[in-house]
Amino acid sequence: MRGGKRGSMKKSKTKIAVAVILGSLLTEACGMNGQGRAWAVGVGTPEDAVQCTMESLKALDLETFNACTDNYVETYYNWIGFPVETEYRVFNELLQPGSKRRKNYQFNLKMAEKTVEGLEWEITEVREKDGKAEIDMEITNLDMTDVTGYYEITILENMIAAEGLGMWQLMQDVMDLTNGGEELLAIMDTWEDTCTIPVTVFAWQENGGWKLHVDDDFVNAFMGNLNRGTYSDEIEQRLAQLEEEYADKVAEWE
Repeated sequence: MRGGKRGSMKKSKTKIAVAVILGSLLTEACGMNGQGRAWAVGVGTPEDAVQCTMESLKALDLETFNACTDNYVETYYNWIGFPVETEYRVFNELLQPGSKRRKNYQFNLKMAEKTVEGLEWEITEVREKDGKAEIDMEITNLDMTDVTGYYEITILENMIAAEGLGMWQLMQDVMDLTNGGEELLAIMDTWEDTCTIPVTVFAWQENGGWKLHVDDDFVNAFMGNLNRGTYSDEIEQRLAQLEEEYADKVAEWE
């Protein structure tokens, strides 16, 4: 029993570590700082705002994405007035000043490209009143929930095969993920499962055009259910099996 509890705890810590890293990486993309080109894009109706937003996402045109939405929040300056950080609702990390100089930039760019390359959408209903609108959509994309599940399986298998408790192996895998992530990219290359998520997005009229609100449900939908928190039965069963194997490993080590 003692080994089982230890194994379960270690596995939970592993899952949390993987989820945090992946959640951080998969909400990054390349782009330009600031609010973009304001109303240089055609957003004369709520439908136009949706099309502008989704097309710019698929093209990873973050300047236009920021212009179509309220993704941009605020820029922070140091005491001499130099911008040191800019806050965005999504794609925050790689939209920071100097982000292209970071060593994991290319990996994050590849991740972003793979995440949006299969993005599809359909507007099903628009309800407009008094300068505000609710737009019902169905967004289809790669099912990122099970992609991350399979990657978690790989990390747990590596921990079980490693010497000792495998925590050093976990740290190495996390470092590999942030510095290159070739194994995760390979999984995404061969992944074919998709998900279609119904979501309601909100828009409002401003300066003669329309802007979309970027909220958690909308982000989860266009990121392919990344934040669902559960896996398919196949993956959950495999993870449960690995948890037992790791518990045995811990008990034997003790």
